[in-house]
Amino acid sequence: MRIGEFAKQSGISVRMLRFYESAGILVPARTPGGYREYREQDIAFVRKVVLLNRAGLALKDIALMRDCLNDEPQNFCPALRGKLANTLAHIGSQIKSLHQSEQLLASLLAAEGEKWRE
Repeated sequence: MRIGEFAKQSGISVRMLRFYESAGILVPARTPGGYREYREQDIAFVRKVVLLNRAGLALKDIALMRDCLNDEPQNFCPALRGKLANTLAHIGSQIKSLHQSEQLLASLLAAEGEKWRE
C-alpha cells in the first residue's frame, strides 16, 4: 500500500512516517517508479515504534532494535536487554510517583474546607 493509505490505516501521519524512514527505523520497499510500498505487517511494527518512543526510548535506540521488533520468532536481541530494563525501571518509578501524587490530590480534595497541613 502507498504511504497515504498506510498513514490512514496505522494512524500515523505521513510526515512522521517519512521521519521514521529518515531515522532508519522504517524501511519501506520501493516500486519501480520509486514510490514507497508498505506491507500489512508494517502497521504493527510502526505502532510498536510509537509505543517504545512514548515509553521513553530514543529513536536512535529504536532504530538499533529495528530487527528485533518484527513478528518472526527469534531470539531477543541481547544487546538491548539492558536498555529496555532501564526504561522499564524508569516507567515503574514514574508510576510510583504518579500514584503518590494521586493520593495527595485525593487527600486534598477529601479535606476540602478543612485546614490542610503537611
